[in-house]
Amino acid sequence: MEPDPRPEIAPDSVEPAPALSVPLSGTVTILFSDIRGFTEYTEQYGDEAAYRILREHNTTVRKQIEAFGGNVVKTQGDSFMVSFTTARGAILCAIAIQRAIGEGSATETGVRIAVGIGINTGEPIEEAGDYFGSMVNLAARICAAAGPGEILVSEPTRQVAGRMEGVEYVDRGLRDLKGFQEPQRLSEVRWLRPERQTPASDVADVDGARPETQADMGVVHDAIAVLSRVLSVTHLDDPAFRPLLECQAKATDLRLALSRAIDEDHALSMQRVEGAVRPYADLLALVTERESLEDRRWTELETAVAGAFGRQLVSAAARGRLTVSGAAGSAGAPSEPGVPPSTARASLAQLTPVPAVDPRAEDVRWWTIAHRAWGEWKASGIAWAHVLRTLLGTYPHALSVPIQESAEHADGFLAAAYLLVLEHVENLSPSFLATAVDRALGAGEGSTAPDVLGPKLYEILVTAGRLQQTYGDFVKDVLMVAVPNPGVWAEAGIVENEDATVVITRPSSIVGDAREVERRLTDERDRSVERLFTLTVPPLTTRFVWVTRGDLRSPRDVAFKLTRGGAPADQAWYVRLRTGLVVSSEPRRFGPEGVALPGLGRDHFGAWVAVFNPDPDRAAPYELSVTVTPQGPPAPRSSLFGGPLRRA
Repeated sequence: MEPDPRPEIAPDSVEPAPALSVPLSGTVTILFSDIRGFTEYTEQYGDEAAYRILREHNTTVRKQIEAFGGNVVKTQGDSFMVSFTTARGAILCAIAIQRAIGEGSATETGVRIAVGIGINTGEPIEEAGDYFGSMVNLAARICAAAGPGEILVSEPTRQVAGRMEGVEYVDRGLRDLKGFQEPQRLSEVRWLRPERQTPASDVADVDGARPETQADMGVVHDAIAVLSRVLSVTHLDDPAFRPLLECQAKATDLRLALSRAIDEDHALSMQRVEGAVRPYADLLALVTERESLEDRRWTELETAVAGAFGRQLVSAAARGRLTVSGAAGSAGAPSEPGVPPSTARASLAQLTPVPAVDPRAEDVRWWTIAHRAWGEWKASGIAWAHVLRTLLGTYPHALSVPIQESAEHADGFLAAAYLLVLEHVENLSPSFLATAVDRALGAGEGSTAPDVLGPKLYEILVTAGRLQQTYGDFVKDVLMVAVPNPGVWAEAGIVENEDATVVITRPSSIVGDAREVERRLTDERDRSVERLFTLTVPPLTTRFVWVTRGDLRSPRDVAFKLTRGGAPADQAWYVRLRTGLVVSSEPRRFGPEGVALPGLGRDHFGAWVAVFNPDPDRAAPYELSVTVTPQGPPAPRSSLFGGPLRRA
């Protein structure tokens, strides 16, 4: 259960507060603790067993709080909110709690429980023994970010506490925390184990106590194999993806601890070995089985992995951006000897020098701007996914503007976003950019006039660069990384609430127009009508439409169908959202029969649709129908105004 942070009280609504009953000019350190997986444990073992675990946990935590001078502000279920007059006292108490729970969970109940702890230091508002304000909210969010058995502290807490004997801080970098605009720097607290404990204390016996079931060597070797496989996971777009590196650092520590325990002949508890390795096995399941997992199983794994390693890692797995090196069935040929395994969109183009912008094409602005931006990006070493999100965050309508017209938008800067297309082509045809101008000049009889060379470069891009055949794949790659965050400019959207449907459209035909027009429909007959969006898609561009849940309590069914001139069409991808920030799986292509997504608000958060035109010369008129209806009968109803469709 995530601690419920208290909202900050507006200054004008607060009566003069009594003086804080703490020293250090009102500085307080707040500690939040929370049992990880308690709800799942309750469902599996029942209320009685869960209540026994909860009592043992509460007794242990209260004992340590009292010993270190903490004050229990409040409890909620399996969560504690505690105040301390010193940051050091809070950290030492947190360490004592983790030690006591780590020992007690095996010796008293035989069931391994784990607690996440978050600590922050600041000057909150105090009223009637309770604390309020953003620093309290931050402490709660830090606790939510802590994995099982972890202690995370804010930068103020780390600075105030200073160096402590037997304690080290591991910088966990900047984290995006819900409710805070700026990323927060967090540190993990680690402590030296008592001398009698082995480096594998997380999985070994405590002080010689014998576990219920001693792990045989087969179990331990299987665990080491799982951890080794986790170390072979790579991110396709970002070889320095921090959440993955942090997960692998923990896997390395655990693998080393298990190996030392074997070498030193320490007895290991099978339950604790399996419990320690389970989050890593769950991560591998998300990575290798994401296409075949049922939604219920996916949700279970998602919850476990997010609790252990953070939601960013889950999001990367859901997008298909994580892969296991050497996994059976993985795409691509083996790396050549001496070449490291593929990581961030590795290609032969990345192993050759970046071709400079050819001065003969200087007057073809769209080409020159895009090529120069591509070269600067290649030299920077920034991951493709990061530059994609940055560009679309700045120019969300980039994919809706034909590349030859891109230099006419945003003072020419929009053309820089088309480095994404150049990278796509270069990946497919290594050295394409180094030879493109020569090819275009040859086809144009040597003319460097922009009205001659420009169209020839575009023709070479489409034919030799195979953009016409692969443009759909390019759109899929973009959709996989850019949706739902930062998102792209969309022609229309639908928000489904319990009492109303809100249809959002653009007031003009200007691409990139940020203005919106909203229509709120409350009559179910209007809400359930099949809605038709007419999309005129220029050559090699894309149009986007989305449907999401708002305040929706009763599930609704969503159906899409794409036609062109009344005939079924498949030039579209869709991606389903598991939450507002996480996709359910990689994009899927439309079929002739359309797409049915039942259970909006229950099974999924919504969907994005990308309708693309692979024709390099002619605009394509498409009709996208969207129907959102209550689950079950009655069937979709026609519009009250007589027609079978409602044009959006």
